[in-house]
This record gives sequence, C-alpha cells and structure tokens, in this order.
Amino acid sequence: MTDLYQLFIYGFFKQSNLVRSMKKIAMIAIVIGLTVFFTATMAQSDSSNQKATDVITLQEPRIDGKMSVENALMQRRSIRSFTKEPLTLAEISQLCWAAQGVTDDKGHRTSPSAMATYPLELYLLAGNVTDLPSGVYHYSPQDHNLTAIAQGNKIPELFSSSMGGKEDWRKSAPAVFIVTGVFERMNKIPGQDLSRFVYVEAGTASENLLLEVVSLGLGSTYTAGFDENKTREYLRLDSGETPIAILPVGHKAEAA
Repeated sequence: MTDLYQLFIYGFFKQSNLVRSMKKIAMIAIVIGLTVFFTATMAQSDSSNQKATDVITLQEPRIDGKMSVENALMQRRSIRSFTKEPLTLAEISQLCWAAQGVTDDKGHRTSPSAMATYPLELYLLAGNVTDLPSGVYHYSPQDHNLTAIAQGNKIPELFSSSMGGKEDWRKSAPAVFIVTGVFERMNKIPGQDLSRFVYVEAGTASENLLLEVVSLGLGSTYTAGFDENKTREYLRLDSGETPIAILPVGHKAEAA
C-alpha cells in the first residue's frame, strides 16, 4: 500500500512539473509571437510612413500676381549666378504650375499641347529648398504634387564636369527643373513624324516657367547642354523618355 502511495505521489509531482514546463514553453512562445507581431507591425507602419512622405502635396498656385505679363517679358534676362538663399516650397509650387499645371476640370494646362497629347514631363532637382528634403522629384500636373524619386542633392553630381575649362555655374542653383518628352504620345498619326512638336512644347513650357521666375523675383535661363546619360540615370527615365531642357532657378546674384 505504501509503495502504491509513493508511486502515486511521484506520478503526481512528475505530472505537475510537466504541466509547469508546458506552461513555461507556452508563455515563451506567446512572448516570441507577440514580439514578432509588434516588430512586423512597426516595420509596416514605418514603411507606410515612408511611402506617405514620398509624395509632397503642393499649395494651390496663385493666379493674382502683382506683375503683368508685359512687365515680366520686359524684365526677363538670362541669369547664371545665384546667391546661397534657398527657394521656398511655395515658389517651387508656383513654378511647377506655371510650366505644366492644370487650369480647368477638362485637364487643360498652362502650356498648350498639339491634340492635347501632353507629351512633357517635369522633374525637380531640389538642393536648397525650405520644407523640402534634397532629392529628385517628379511633378504630377493632375494632382499638383511632387513624388520623390531619389534622396540627396544631385545637382553638384549632375553638373560636376567643366564647361570650356570653367566650373559649371549650374552647380550653385538651389533648384533645377528638367523638362522631358515622351515622344510616343505625340506620334499618333500614321505616316507622320510629329516628334518636332515635342521640342516646340518643351520651349513653350520653359518660357512659362521663365516668366514665372521673373514674377517671383528670381533668376534662371534655358540650357540644353548636359550629360544625357547621367540625366537619364538620375531621373530614372524609361527608354522612350528624353530629357530636353534644363532650367536652374535661384535668387539672382548678378545685375540683369
């Protein structure tokens, strides 16, 4: 009888130890599971926040500027020297809209386009702009916002080569706008090469931007000399998209 009692007691404690061990294992598994869950949740949250900050909403453009078109035409000059003063995000918004902004609910833009094909795209290299991280951005006319393509100031890198033995003056610009063309959007008529229209439209969009530059009291000029391969790389352009015009913008440091 005593042996049976001892055996019972031994079995009871052995079972109790097993239960406690199983409880410990279960608790450890729960803790590990919760840790993995919260880590994944925070990572997903960080990823979502990063994606959200990749899109910069621009403020509504002003359409009641104090300078007339005639006055802007009179004052426009080619400016190639800038101060170190930054541009503002409001100025960037105004310049993007002037070049390719939407002006009505039908999708018409500030710059005309043959057959309303709108083959142009507008990019921004931000180097010194208040409230805007340095980087490469693409402008969306429909949403009036900027989408980040790459981080960091790429202006000195893109214009690192010399021009006729002189340092490229565009390196000092706080912001650089780049107009590109997607030619397949324009060539819609069989048997006709309409690619020349893309270059014409790049000129009209650039002139819009240049006149807005004057209206804002800034300086700029149209340039077409650049490293096309490097520009394609920095803007991450597809093979069917071609950079056409580069317009550095800043506060002018020289007398017009």
